[in-house]
Amino acid sequence: MTTNKRSLGQNLAFAAADVFGGGSFNVINFLYVPFLTLVVGIPMWYVSIILLVSKLWDGFIDPFIGKVSDGKKPGKMGKRRYFMLIFAPIVMVGLVLLFFPWNLVTNSLPLKIVFVTLMYFLYATAQSFVLIPYYSHASELTDDYKERNKANAVRLAFSVLASLICVAVPGMIASPTKNDGGVSYLVMAAIFGAIFCVAILITALFSHERVITPALKSKVSIKEFFAPLKLKTYRQYLGMQMTTSMGMAVMSSFFFIFCDFYLRRQTYQMVSLGQDLSRFPIATIAAACMFVAQIFALPMYLGILKKRSKRFAFTVGHLIWIGVAALMLLLPAEGEAQVVGNSVVTKVGVPNWVVMLFGLALGLGIGGSVYVPHSSFGDVCNVGQLYFGKRTEGAFSGLTNFLNTTAQAIGLSLPSMIIAGAGYVETQYLTTAEYNQLVATGGTLGGLTLDQFIVNIGQGNVQLIPVVQSANAQLAIKLVFILLPIAISLLAIFIASRYKLTQQMQQKVVQALQLDTTSPQYQSQRDEILSQL
Repeated sequence: MTTNKRSLGQNLAFAAADVFGGGSFNVINFLYVPFLTLVVGIPMWYVSIILLVSKLWDGFIDPFIGKVSDGKKPGKMGKRRYFMLIFAPIVMVGLVLLFFPWNLVTNSLPLKIVFVTLMYFLYATAQSFVLIPYYSHASELTDDYKERNKANAVRLAFSVLASLICVAVPGMIASPTKNDGGVSYLVMAAIFGAIFCVAILITALFSHERVITPALKSKVSIKEFFAPLKLKTYRQYLGMQMTTSMGMAVMSSFFFIFCDFYLRRQTYQMVSLGQDLSRFPIATIAAACMFVAQIFALPMYLGILKKRSKRFAFTVGHLIWIGVAALMLLLPAEGEAQVVGNSVVTKVGVPNWVVMLFGLALGLGIGGSVYVPHSSFGDVCNVGQLYFGKRTEGAFSGLTNFLNTTAQAIGLSLPSMIIAGAGYVETQYLTTAEYNQLVATGGTLGGLTLDQFIVNIGQGNVQLIPVVQSANAQLAIKLVFILLPIAISLLAIFIASRYKLTQQMQQKVVQALQLDTTSPQYQSQRDEILSQL
């Protein structure tokens, strides 16, 4: 073990890979549901199942990856960075295939579902082979509490900055309203896949570990996989991690849908139909404000950590999140469109500056909620070493990723099911004959009339993109986007109230680990520390 200080360059090299960790999640969370429903044309019911199954697959493979990572002998690239090097290019290919517009290949819904699911499996596998070793690598940087916090603060800053860019820029490149069949999504995925690949390679090649652990060979078993749950401190950490991830999944996946189909429902419809309203991209700007606020919130939460504790900082973050979300219930939807003179205008329910202010305030709360679990993993691994008598960061990381992805799966699929049940309408693909018959009979699709769709007529096919949703669907979107994160945050605060691993306790843990494990003093300190946690 060592407590040597880390240079800024070392921390920057370590943080680089979280450009992928933070950025990719937001590219997918903010864009993937609209891409599948409004471009590929997969109904929301099936989207919820795809997301659930894919996330469960992601979690299923995590224990194997964790064991493989723990079992590798330390070499020139340590135990973890080797996997980042190998899978960096696969991540790039996987992201491109994830956003491949299968609607250009087939109109068969079963085939599109199969293709999308398989591509998600490929991407999730590559992602796990990068992130599980990366999260384990975080615990091997140093055993010093303050140095670890600094490294994780730099890492979170990279993650938040990447998140900011990956919220603002991809939506400018790719959108359902571009009417290009989804080609813009391919371009976006290729650009960001390349950026993520380079970021991962920087960490793989230049981030060096200070804590060297031997290879641990063990069989994958259900009992061993769930063994970390025996540790109360780990269960508490896991609860904070899972609730935060679940809340973020709900908020990010439906943020654009909430803005476009509720806050700016009339503006979205008229711009989609070709009206020149010089639309201000409030959804993108507000989402960007959210991540800007997280960057500026970091010094505030670091100050809270020094004066109070991680538990207190985590609680403050979620309380702010709850307060802001509760106020969002009062935000009115945009009014009906009216003709004034020669212009089409709408009654804006909420001024743009207010929406941006809400984005900033929400980001201020999310900053603390996200940072604390990020910075606590290494501390929890130290307690795990004290409890189990060996370092198994890969096992901890594998189980954490498994249960975290399970939480994300619930956070993505449950709201999708609720919104689908309320009558959400996805993009429709018809043959020319089916479309002509629909026009002749004056029929409707999903309760919407034809003038509520963008109509793109191609060679033998017609694409119908909805630009409005029913009143029931709008209400479901609003309640899911606001009430679910509030309930999740309340649960997160309750779990955090039990977390007792303070800076002082962590220092005691490190001191105990430096003792001879066969000495009576070690056993005495071990028992005392674990009883207090």
